[in-house]
Amino acid sequence: MSIQDKIDALIVSKPDERYHAAADGFRALAMLGVMWFHIWQQSWLSPKFTLLGLTFDFTHIVRSGYLFVDVFLLLSGFLMFMPYAKSALDKTNSPSIKAFYVKRAARILPPYYLCIFILFIMNAAGGEYYSKGEMIRDLLSHLTLTHVFFTDTYLFTRLNVPLWTIAIEAQFYLIFPFVARAFKKFPIATYLVMVAFSHFYRFTIVAPMADTQMYLNQLPAMLDVYANGMLAAYAYVALARNAKPSRAVSLLSTLVMVFIIFQIHALFEGQTYEDGYTRIRLGQMERRFPLSFLMACLMIFSSFSVRPLAALFSNRIMRFLSAISFEAYIWHTVIALRLKKWRIPSYNALENPQMNNEPIWQWKYTLLCFALALIIGAVLTYAYERPLINRIACPKRPKEEKSNAIAQ
Repeated sequence: MSIQDKIDALIVSKPDERYHAAADGFRALAMLGVMWFHIWQQSWLSPKFTLLGLTFDFTHIVRSGYLFVDVFLLLSGFLMFMPYAKSALDKTNSPSIKAFYVKRAARILPPYYLCIFILFIMNAAGGEYYSKGEMIRDLLSHLTLTHVFFTDTYLFTRLNVPLWTIAIEAQFYLIFPFVARAFKKFPIATYLVMVAFSHFYRFTIVAPMADTQMYLNQLPAMLDVYANGMLAAYAYVALARNAKPSRAVSLLSTLVMVFIIFQIHALFEGQTYEDGYTRIRLGQMERRFPLSFLMACLMIFSSFSVRPLAALFSNRIMRFLSAISFEAYIWHTVIALRLKKWRIPSYNALENPQMNNEPIWQWKYTLLCFALALIIGAVLTYAYERPLINRIACPKRPKEEKSNAIAQ
């Protein structure tokens, strides 16, 4: 092997159309970002520190961490559409609708229902509900994944507020096979329709409302995020199949990738400066499309960037965090609220220790929340979630087969 070949082997990334290596890293970072935001809401710990005379302040990333939810949805659209993109380029039939629904149900319902039943029993036994009517509405709406349609079960549920994202995902799953077939046949037209409809809903219907809380995160407001993921999947599969990676391509992709990261950082920073709940929600709606579009571009260029940078998003740690991300996401807010209620770790204030300037408690609490969420996420993933998925959805899947699908 020549010196040039050795250099190329160390630098040039060669994407695989069957598997997006960096997707695991993006999922892991999105999960950590959302977790940190919810934990920060309870601790008020600002991630600011000085190292070697340099001050690093990530407060704006944490305080706007709810924007990472859109990254989850983008990844969902991207990974689900990859088989359709391959079938479009191969001119073969689309994946089975029945198999799609079985896999999606096996993926989300067992972890989701386990959480619902555990929390419902705890809340019912602890007298958290004011009436039987409230208790029944909360349970039935969550069992049917319709809780996002009602104010009391969406915004004021006694169960687990972040589960609203599961309901939105489930709604999109229902229509996805049909949207995907339209996207496969008419990609640009379908993309433009999804983006236009989402923008119409957000800025013509929702934005003028006095209170947008119930509506800014409904499925119509998310369609352009899914569309960006699906378009990125189409582009990625085509490029992975036809592009010829080289040092020039990898270096250029790396520069573009760094530029995109700075632009995403600016979106988060700008969102932090929004003042008042109304303006914060409007800012979130305004940044939804550019953020998801930039993230979609980042996913594409990351596949061609220099290997050392690509490795930051694709390594054993990122793959592990991605694998447990769903369970960790489901349980992290529950853990954070329970620990604080049970005064673990202990704090001096009668209540609301985040207002009492207790930095030692803030650090202990934050680290404990992360640790328990990841541990519980790992245990439930490998002892409960994965065995069910393998038994129900993919009993004959070869162990060596590369795919992001099982972590989708």
